[in-house]
Amino acid sequence: MKLSPINLALLPLLTAFSTSAAVYQVVDLGEVVDARATYATSVNDQGVAVLNGRQLYAIDIDISKIDFDNEVVAAQFSEEQLAQLKSGELTAETHAILYSFLLNWPTQYNNLNTTLENRFNNLVDRYALQPVTTTAAFIEQGQGVELLQFRGTAAQIGNDELVTGQNNQNIQVGYATPPFEYIDFVRTTDPESVDDGDEIPEATEHQIWRPAGAQRLGVVRVGNERLILTPVYAELGGGLSTAQAISDEGLIIGSGSVSARENFVTLVEENCTGFSAPIENCLHYLHSISSGYVNRAMVWQLNSDLTISEPQVLGFLGDKGSNEAHPETELPDIQYSSRANGLNNQGVIVGVSTYSDSSDVIRTERIDPWTGFRFTDENMYSSDRASIFIDGQVLPIFASDDREWLQSVATAVNNNNIVVGYATKFVSGQARNRMFTYDINSSSIEFPEDFFISANTVPQAINDQGVIVGRTEAVIASAKRQRAFMYNMADGSFVDLNTYLACDSGYTLVEASSINNSNEILATAVTEVPLRNSFGEVIVDEDGNPRSEFQARAVKLTPIANGTPSACGVENELTYKRNSASGSLWSAFALSLLVLWRRSRSRSQKLS
Repeated sequence: MKLSPINLALLPLLTAFSTSAAVYQVVDLGEVVDARATYATSVNDQGVAVLNGRQLYAIDIDISKIDFDNEVVAAQFSEEQLAQLKSGELTAETHAILYSFLLNWPTQYNNLNTTLENRFNNLVDRYALQPVTTTAAFIEQGQGVELLQFRGTAAQIGNDELVTGQNNQNIQVGYATPPFEYIDFVRTTDPESVDDGDEIPEATEHQIWRPAGAQRLGVVRVGNERLILTPVYAELGGGLSTAQAISDEGLIIGSGSVSARENFVTLVEENCTGFSAPIENCLHYLHSISSGYVNRAMVWQLNSDLTISEPQVLGFLGDKGSNEAHPETELPDIQYSSRANGLNNQGVIVGVSTYSDSSDVIRTERIDPWTGFRFTDENMYSSDRASIFIDGQVLPIFASDDREWLQSVATAVNNNNIVVGYATKFVSGQARNRMFTYDINSSSIEFPEDFFISANTVPQAINDQGVIVGRTEAVIASAKRQRAFMYNMADGSFVDLNTYLACDSGYTLVEASSINNSNEILATAVTEVPLRNSFGEVIVDEDGNPRSEFQARAVKLTPIANGTPSACGVENELTYKRNSASGSLWSAFALSLLVLWRRSRSRSQKLS
């Protein structure tokens, strides 16, 4: 690390501090042998942590079901590698190549079949190759990281699972996509598609991978029990649902399908006939390239007998905050939507929904590049706005006539009815996110000051003490870097959580996702870990020493009693540009205070 002259002048002062001083201790949750990278999700008041893993190791690939004489497949390997694979030998090197190829095959298939008609006609080729799993959910309860399986089926091929939240009763929620099964399929031709006088093509036999279940379903895990969240609309592919969070009272929030889009229904009717491919595959493919469902925020109730109530569909802000759709018929329709992001134990739900103003018609002009004709488009004003869902109503956080912000999102709410979220506006020509806090009881909103005026700040969680964590940007060594932050509403301090770690922690915190009422934090950090091959085996150099790489890892931060900030983060803090954005050097006196106290006070801007 290269120190500036002003940092060098401070070195005698810095050495007066213990290099092991810290406010938080990093508790590595333990190496996840199944995943190369892990990302924090939630820590509850019992200290149980849940996380998600990506870039999974040792993914099961059945090479006996792959045609290595296929030109597209064979082009990925050398002749020697092809010989190994055809003999049934799968090495770490060929496994890595094969996994990458299978992962990218859906995109490559679309590139090979440029028209939609060809894509539908050749779906047996699209699903001839095994889909592969990309994400998995994990849990850590003090005994190392373990797989948190949401699907109860024996087959686990091609399905993705993510955990999204948990409560203090150690009940987890998340969602899973369907696994795939290998089946025989006879491809035929619709007689009505053949012109009079032409012969109907002969049927052909194929073996393909078929999805076994709905596109994506929310799941609640209570011990070893797995309960499915049913959506309102489950046609044309089984529907879609997602769980986002669960309260201690068993109230579950998420989203789900309420209907199908008209253009999607048309595509299904025209193409998913069952002749050229199983209807399940056709629907799966359509959902992968098109947003087929209309989704809305939903609420389910987990009952004491481990049943789940029918979903309640949440509303939206609607036209001028009326909770109703706009009455205009001549202007283009608005697709009203809602999303639930957080809730508290009193049943207050926060998130985002669509707001419109039918009296505000926005006219935009465009010129057709081919004809040169000028056209005028008319659309009514609409935006996504932070919303509160309570007692059957959808309430706004921002005033209806507030057009300063492009959009706003509420991300979490604590048991004292304090909401946190972010709002987006243009700063120096760029859309940037500003954090806000909103007190439901007093209807007051504040914008805490972060490190500099154009920093992207997104809060993720708030505990009952009013401590907020999330991600922001800091200017470090003249470059913007994403950093995990902590904001304390009690004293207004806004800090980079990295300055609360020991100098030799070996971790750089890039996002804090959750904080419990003991002020334990679950965060995602970048750290140096052993480099592993596709089977998860450590790779060594010529001398037999393990090689390493920097990778994302979920970690838990536990408070240190009477802890003090370490001195090693001074250089980073010196480069934070405050909202003045002047870039001038601080005085030596201010620097000394910074070193001594290692925290910066932030002022709050109240909106009248």
